[in-house]
Amino acid sequence: MRRALKTLPWLILIQPPSFYTIAMTILPQKAIVLIDPVTEWKQLVQAAAKKQNDDESTQYQIIAIQMTGIELNDKIKQFLPTSKCLIEYGVDHVISMNRRDVYSCAHELKILEQQEKLTIRGVIPLSEIAVDVSDMLAASLGLPHNPLDLGLSRRDKGFMKDAVARSGLRVAKFARVGGNCDGDGSEPSMMGDLQRSMARLDLVFPVVIKTPQGFSTTDVYTCKSTTEAEYALNAIVGCIGPDGRAVKQALLEEYIGGTEFAVNLMVFQDYGLYVTDVWKYEKDHRARYGSAEICNPNDPALGGIISYAKHVARAVGVQFGAAHVELKAKILHGENKYVDPVMIEIGARLSGGQKASMAKAAVQEWDPFTALIESHCGQRFTRGNFDFTPQLFVRHIFLPIERAGRIQAIEQVNPSELKTLYSSSMIAHVGDVVSKTTDITSCAGFVWLVGERSLVDIETVQVLLEFKLVIDEITP
Repeated sequence: MRRALKTLPWLILIQPPSFYTIAMTILPQKAIVLIDPVTEWKQLVQAAAKKQNDDESTQYQIIAIQMTGIELNDKIKQFLPTSKCLIEYGVDHVISMNRRDVYSCAHELKILEQQEKLTIRGVIPLSEIAVDVSDMLAASLGLPHNPLDLGLSRRDKGFMKDAVARSGLRVAKFARVGGNCDGDGSEPSMMGDLQRSMARLDLVFPVVIKTPQGFSTTDVYTCKSTTEAEYALNAIVGCIGPDGRAVKQALLEEYIGGTEFAVNLMVFQDYGLYVTDVWKYEKDHRARYGSAEICNPNDPALGGIISYAKHVARAVGVQFGAAHVELKAKILHGENKYVDPVMIEIGARLSGGQKASMAKAAVQEWDPFTALIESHCGQRFTRGNFDFTPQLFVRHIFLPIERAGRIQAIEQVNPSELKTLYSSSMIAHVGDVVSKTTDITSCAGFVWLVGERSLVDIETVQVLLEFKLVIDEITP
């Protein structure tokens, strides 16, 4: 016989809360981690904070990791935001990863996750030096990451070529030089090592000598003679590389002719790989970058380089996030088709130079920053057969420094005169002591134009004609 329950005087029966109410009060807030926020980090912060269809559950808290204790040169440091700047722009938490200590950083993130009731969903690298540690950190946290056994192939340009060659694709001939003993067992001779390597690979000048783990064209030398090669080796071997690591050997590479392209991709879970934008570079007579212009990834003339770039990304294990494939290809005489593509390098990250923002401006309804977050959080691409054909033309103009000295004045076009101006950045300032431009980071500045092709062409000429640096030479 069931006994009747007595109603206690202090027991008040209320309507139980709905499941939705409970879920909203106990579920942790989603968060993403941005490592070394350099490349278009503000756009990532905006995308992470944006509500999708007024749904607050689509927003992310943002944790920025600054990589400290790394010996970077001043050209690289100038692009690094301060902690104060990050917080003012909307980053919720800023922590440090000192000397690439992944374990300590993962430990601090887990403590933060518990204390702030967060659920970290993805780890996103926003610079080249963040590429290797981002995968290791994500693996430590049990989050989506690219395979660690191919981590060296995504950073070291020698191992990169090994991996791509194993997949059956053509790569430039190469060898590591410097630090190897001469044939008689005596002290190492870099030039002797270089000459033997060139003979073994059947190479003649010009050749390329570079830092194996460089980026942004820093420490890359096209050498036309033994004298130039010796200068390049001395500038690389035994020095600190652009990523802050000591360089024990340089990379000797076959010089590849042709037109240079950058193919940008976004890779989603289960190898959903999409080419989002393609850029063709124009160089001056000194092989310096003059401009980069957007191309249509659906152009049949680019079919060969598109296919090649996809296979490169797979070969080095890019399974999540962005990829930036730089390559050269030739166009056959009398044919409108690029052939024989050869990789220069691949970066497992967003392309620099505001390429993602420019693609967003040119391609209708494309948001590369939201897509990057979704990819690193392990989501699938949900846009079906998205058309990445650009509706507008884009040109990125590089403004070089032609001679060394102290800048006395900077003359340039009035921005109000440019109808296609999207953005501009002047790195050099009056009073600066500068050297001649040798790579992207040593340019005086940049201009980005977006609009109809004919008008962009006209205003490109105007930008270049009116740009001038007044420089006084400095007497030693």
